[in-house]
This record gives sequence, structure tokens and C-alpha cells, in this order.
Amino acid sequence: MKPFPIIAIAAMFVASAAQAVPGGKLTVLQKGGWTCEIPGDANTLATEKPELGFQTIADSSYVAPDGSTGTYLRLADRLTLTSGIFSGRRFVMDGEEIMREVTQADTPIGIRCVHAGPVRIATPG
Repeated sequence: MKPFPIIAIAAMFVASAAQAVPGGKLTVLQKGGWTCEIPGDANTLATEKPELGFQTIADSSYVAPDGSTGTYLRLADRLTLTSGIFSGRRFVMDGEEIMREVTQADTPIGIRCVHAGPVRIATPG
């Protein structure tokens, strides 16, 4: 009688499928300030938008410039502010230090937010 190994293999596949996250890996932002701005170019400096910046804190939460708090959800390179004054704002991550704001249709709107804390630079070795 060999039905046990077949059942065990089937159970492993079901368990691994249940752990998959639709939309990508669940993760968090680096804690600290995020400065939002309209990017500049070779002739123009970036224009800071302090009313759009925020501070990330523990538990996938943020603090807005007015002191109110909210939460966010980050799946892979997509970030959505899910509650608070900025609820509904969406971003695409450009690495771990920069994110670009997008519309619901993933069209860039010309705002980027840059992590204002210490920059982590990869070191060889």
C-alpha cells in the first residue's frame, strides 16, 4: 500500500500554493522621512512638495505632515497608501530609496519621493 507518499506530496503542493502572495512579496519601506518632489533636469532644480512628504514608522504605518497617521501596503515594487490623509496614493518603487507616484492606471504623474535617511550603499564582498 503506497497511497501515503502520494497524499504527502499533494499536501506539500497545496501548502506551497497557499503561501504565495498575489501581487508579489509583502514587505515594508525603510523607516524615516520621505521627501516628495517634482524632479528637475539638467537645467532645473527639483521642486520640493513638503505637503506630500511623510515619515514611515513601524507596522507599515506613516505620519503625514499634519501629524495624522495612516497605513500602507507594499507588494514587491508596488506601494499603496491604504488609510489616512494620503489614502489611495500609489507608487512604483525605483530601488529601495526612490518611489514614483502613479495613477490608478499606473501612469506616472511626475512626483517622486526620496528616502531622506541614510543611504545604504552596497559594498563589495
